[in-house]
Amino acid sequence: MNIQDFDAFAENFAGVLGAAVSVHYLRGSWRARLSMAVSGSLGAYYAAPYLSGMLGIPGGLAGFLTGMFGMALVSRAWEAVQAAPVAALWQAVIDRVRGNGT
Repeated sequence: MNIQDFDAFAENFAGVLGAAVSVHYLRGSWRARLSMAVSGSLGAYYAAPYLSGMLGIPGGLAGFLTGMFGMALVSRAWEAVQAAPVAALWQAVIDRVRGNGT
């Protein structure tokens, strides 16, 4: 294995490690935690090079932080979606469109 290949692998694997660290602190079923780990890893894979260039930090650090905190953000967003009163929101939109609302 070439050293450049290993460096690229390590830089991308840092996002997976960040997501794995974050899994420990999340609530939910194992399936939900696994899907959030995968989404955090994918987010780190795609966002880390951009954040690394934008912030001027090493790519591995950007990947780790993106994997760790990106997954926590996805977890909180999912909790907000689950807690949202969807039926009441849709009824308010329908009432507004029909002119029944204020």
